[in-house]
Amino acid sequence: MKSRSFNAQLILVIIGVIALCWTVVLAIVLTQFSLNRTSTWDEKLAAIATQLLVTIPAGSHFDGRAGPGLQLRDSPGAERAPLAFQIWIDRSRLIARTPGAPESPLQPDFAEGSASTLVEGEKWRVYSVSDSTRRVTVQVGNLQSVVDADMRHETAHALILATTLLVIAGFVMWFVTLSALRPVRALGSAMRHRRSFDFTALPLDRLPRELHPLVDSFNHVLRQLDEAIEGERRFIGDAAHELRTPLSALQAQAEIALRATNPQDMEVALKKLLVVAMRVTRLSEQLLDLARINAGAKAPLRTQADLSKLVQHVTQEFEVYASQNQRSLFLDVLPCTIQCDIDEIGILLRNLMHNAMRFTTEGGSVLVRCGYESHSQAKAVSSVYLEVVDDGPGVPAAEREAIFERFHRVAGTPVRGSGIGLSLVAGIAESHNATVETDAGLDGRGLLVRVVFPGVAFLGRQD
Repeated sequence: MKSRSFNAQLILVIIGVIALCWTVVLAIVLTQFSLNRTSTWDEKLAAIATQLLVTIPAGSHFDGRAGPGLQLRDSPGAERAPLAFQIWIDRSRLIARTPGAPESPLQPDFAEGSASTLVEGEKWRVYSVSDSTRRVTVQVGNLQSVVDADMRHETAHALILATTLLVIAGFVMWFVTLSALRPVRALGSAMRHRRSFDFTALPLDRLPRELHPLVDSFNHVLRQLDEAIEGERRFIGDAAHELRTPLSALQAQAEIALRATNPQDMEVALKKLLVVAMRVTRLSEQLLDLARINAGAKAPLRTQADLSKLVQHVTQEFEVYASQNQRSLFLDVLPCTIQCDIDEIGILLRNLMHNAMRFTTEGGSVLVRCGYESHSQAKAVSSVYLEVVDDGPGVPAAEREAIFERFHRVAGTPVRGSGIGLSLVAGIAESHNATVETDAGLDGRGLLVRVVFPGVAFLGRQD
């Protein structure tokens, strides 16, 4: 769909509003003008009729009838004038009239005042006045066509003037709008000519205050993009660094296996090769999970799920590992509902359990618990907790906050990890508005990681 110009839209709206107001005002003005113009003509006719009446000498006998008037020296004959008058005696005898004026009364009923009449097939606007004895009547009239032509002429002048003003207003609005939007165009030009990955904030000076919220929001997006790209750069660099060591070990074990001269040496080398390959596989899976979660390219698919069932399902995956490596795995779960992305919660739980299993020594124990917070059971909405506890070497209290940073490893631990698992846990918890807490593990040893989720409508604990 083709986008419309904001400049054109603004000008069209302004001109449309002005044109509407202009039309309404013009209609009112023309109506008022028409009434005033008719009144003006009536006043002129009344003034002429009154002057004619008062110039007639009192006591005149008016014995004659109207005859031909005197001839003008430059005129070969009387010409009909649009303005005419008649002087009538006793409403029956016409004693004077203008050349070309009708011989019939301009006002047949001799009613005093203004009126529109039809005389000998022509429309007239007439004013009639009589003396005090009502014997002498003066009627002055003008052809209605002349009055209408005069009104059309004046109306045309008014329309031309109003249209000219409207056009001038349109050009003024166009110029003002272009001037007002000049900073926006300059801003757009500056953005088009920026180098790639230049996320410097846009300046707010020289911009109208009304555009500041928009530019502030855009600058916020630029900051987010800058942080995201910088994070991706760090991620790629860290991932390359982390993969270099196991890949080098993988190559070294493969070379040892190739150089082995007896089956026993080859078997040892291949077993070490398998261990390194499993480590690389685990690291690559975690990197992929981390990249997917950090990307945030799509809206999360959240649904209500029973966390206890999810815990039971995931822990089954670790039962064989626990048995083969002499670890004890215990569950203490109660039905509890959370709003979550099931796949992401699975990743979170697998990483917590993988960490606990790897760092717990032979004969150690791992406990997984979940349920509603005991202090909030009476509330309409109750928080839900998930705990993974072990009795391994643990983490010093001063370092517990740092273990959730990407690629962080606790110094002195006998098992080398990737440093990604707990950062995944922190990222998934944050996306679910959950909090992560740490404490000492079983019997004061090892590590406890506790994730507290916001609950949904509380329906009561089920045993």
